[in-house]
Amino acid sequence: MRPLSQAAKRASELVRRLHGLVGAESLRRSVPGISRREAAWVKAQTLTLMERERKGSLTRVTVTRPDVMRGLDGMYLHGAEGTLHALFTADAAVPYRTQVKTATRYDAQLVARALRSDIDKHGAPLVYRFDRARAHDVPAVREMLQAHQVLVVHGPPRCPRFYGQHERQNREHRAWTNELAMLPLEQIELRLEEILEAVNKLWRRRTLGWKTAYEAWSARPRLEIDRRALREEVSERAAGIRRHMQCRGKPADLAERLAIEQALETRGYLRQQIGGWC
Repeated sequence: MRPLSQAAKRASELVRRLHGLVGAESLRRSVPGISRREAAWVKAQTLTLMERERKGSLTRVTVTRPDVMRGLDGMYLHGAEGTLHALFTADAAVPYRTQVKTATRYDAQLVARALRSDIDKHGAPLVYRFDRARAHDVPAVREMLQAHQVLVVHGPPRCPRFYGQHERQNREHRAWTNELAMLPLEQIELRLEEILEAVNKLWRRRTLGWKTAYEAWSARPRLEIDRRALREEVSERAAGIRRHMQCRGKPADLAERLAIEQALETRGYLRQQIGGWC
């Protein structure tokens, strides 16, 4: 990046103070001695630096082994005869979609059906990661997960980036939304299963050493762990966190989420790195 003139520095500061909203022409009129072309260049460079700084302040969370954690998230789809909710589950270590279920309502029945199908096909992970949809925290769902000794992590309120992995996967799924919109509702789930089959088995990914998600998933080692001991450790850690944490204004399940993260980190199943996105 070339050295900035005094006028360019003032323009860059203005871009920062206005969070990148100001345009090049406004900068030209606000900062004497700068052309519109230079103002556009300064804005572009400043936005790049701001994005690098933002990423440098983030914590990157990496799940190191398959079967440790799976995410569950939904998409709202339009079909030829109405609307439909599609609920996807996917592993957090390998971008392998384990299954999809659909229904006209996003309710506890759909969530329970999706989780039951996922566990029957692939076994129970140690942890499911849910957002705070009301249908994710109902007696039928809690009882099923307790029966399989599965822990649950709910992300912070109003924090979509906590579910960034699944949000990116849903963005990939949206490449087929125009096609899905032409289908009757009863055919959409079958077509979604075909789409997941293609995404899992045909897409070779650099992040997987040019393997497909299916190849990486199929080669995963068996996860041997005492689930009862893990649950007891999480319970003890959560109790300790609550004793030392100011809870006012914070989610009631924050201590348990932190305890699960700590327990997984001590086993090497989860890694957190500040600035890991740079």
